[in-house]
Amino acid sequence: MTVEEPIELIVSLIGGQSDQHEVPAFTALDSAHAVSQALMMILNFAQTGEIRRRNFKDLNLSLNLKTTRPGSYEFVFEFSQIAPYLMEAYGSGLANASWKLIETVFKRATGLEGASEIEEAESDGRISAGDLGALIQATEPSVRRAHSVVNHGSSNVNIFISGDGNQVVLDAESKEYMHESIFNDETRSQRFLVTSFDGRNRTGRLFDLEQEQAFTFDLLAEASRESLQVIADAAHAYALRQKGKFDEKMEAVCAFTSIDAPDGRQKRLKVFAAAREFDDLEVGQIPDVTNASRQLEDRRDDDDDVLE
Repeated sequence: MTVEEPIELIVSLIGGQSDQHEVPAFTALDSAHAVSQALMMILNFAQTGEIRRRNFKDLNLSLNLKTTRPGSYEFVFEFSQIAPYLMEAYGSGLANASWKLIETVFKRATGLEGASEIEEAESDGRISAGDLGALIQATEPSVRRAHSVVNHGSSNVNIFISGDGNQVVLDAESKEYMHESIFNDETRSQRFLVTSFDGRNRTGRLFDLEQEQAFTFDLLAEASRESLQVIADAAHAYALRQKGKFDEKMEAVCAFTSIDAPDGRQKRLKVFAAAREFDDLEVGQIPDVTNASRQLEDRRDDDDDVLE
């Protein structure tokens, strides 16, 4: 496949009524529409580096619905794999760059790790962690609504391209993850690797060595300048690391609260203090994530604005 050839992306509805090769019109089309919104945002970012939340018809890119077909019920989209911004950031060695970005955004939005190629490019600074985080946040309403058909005609929405073994799976578990958040004001402190940080919007990624798990975090406005410096220095050390060698300068001890999923998984950490060592951590006044500790946010009845 040459770079000029378009890519076919399949959105396959599996289980339930879709196994009869038919689907409820409203929920299935709502899911397909939401997927197309997310794809437009992601593809525009891959091409230009800009995040567009609306007025997609004005974008200079092509995303076509090529056909629908049985199997159990599939929507087949087609888009150009030309992605100048992403290829400039990553380099010419990334095959199916736009698909890898699509996979990463959908998986990260539903609490999973993204494509390893994009994760590595983010961790070493080739792709801005802040820009990628902003893209994921922008697409979250669409990814959430892409679950419309789950439990309402289908059990799964599988998203994939031919020739790549990875796929995105939207199911009942990811639907619950996206629709419910627990604002957890319990203060915790822990040592993390700071794998990326964007000072413009104070967001980045932390890695827990014991759990071998990465977390998106926000450095809150309440954090001191010293905390900001610790986080920035650790991220800089991580970006300059020698492969296979550990450097304690890449670590930071963080005091944080979190936004959790109903199953206890931490969706996003809210860091309000950071230091090199636990003894140096100055917690000060603990900020509330919400007005009430462990308040449940239920998004099941949240009708997102329809984007143009």
